[in-house]
Amino acid sequence: MQYSDFCVCKECEQSLVSAQHRCQSCATVLKSSLHFCGACLAKAPLFSKAYTVYDYSGSCTTLIKHFKFDHQLCIGDFFAHKLHDKYLRIISKQGEYDAIIPLPLSKQRLRERGYNQTHELLRIIAKKSDILIDQKSVKRIKATRALSTLDLQERQSEIKNAFSAQAMNYQKVLLVDDVMTTGSSLNELAKTVLKAGVGSCDVLTLARA
Repeated sequence: MQYSDFCVCKECEQSLVSAQHRCQSCATVLKSSLHFCGACLAKAPLFSKAYTVYDYSGSCTTLIKHFKFDHQLCIGDFFAHKLHDKYLRIISKQGEYDAIIPLPLSKQRLRERGYNQTHELLRIIAKKSDILIDQKSVKRIKATRALSTLDLQERQSEIKNAFSAQAMNYQKVLLVDDVMTTGSSLNELAKTVLKAGVGSCDVLTLARA
């Protein structure tokens, strides 16, 4: 089997999928060329736009799990380059952001995992761009259960008031996480930063479920 420089084989890399039509608000896959999904038309999230690199399916799911839970940081390096490419395409069309705010982990989860996977995904952006990666203004003050085991209503309840933020005067920020499933965590993060003084925020994830 032939491997790339980032320990992801070419076959796996080529199997990664990214849907053409997505909701401009939450990045969920749409089956037509509509701009927004029904859920966002009924109740839009607090962030303005959402972008993602891949669909969270198939090889992408397997690779992200190895990266997050098996300490396969070389896979994270591969994804960090892909996230950087997406970031460059976003700012070429939408303009620069004042800062990037990664979704913070609780101290407990950080001790268990040994690293914040979102910080790893931002390594190439931090290295090759002048954008501020703000890891200090927002803290996670609530250690939540694993949200992957919960339904939408349970996720929203579990993540409520999970973050605190110091005052910020950014006009526009980009919130970053590895995977968005229901958007509950990122919506709560958006609520937190907007209350702290941020003018508006968009979202970028590696994958969208």
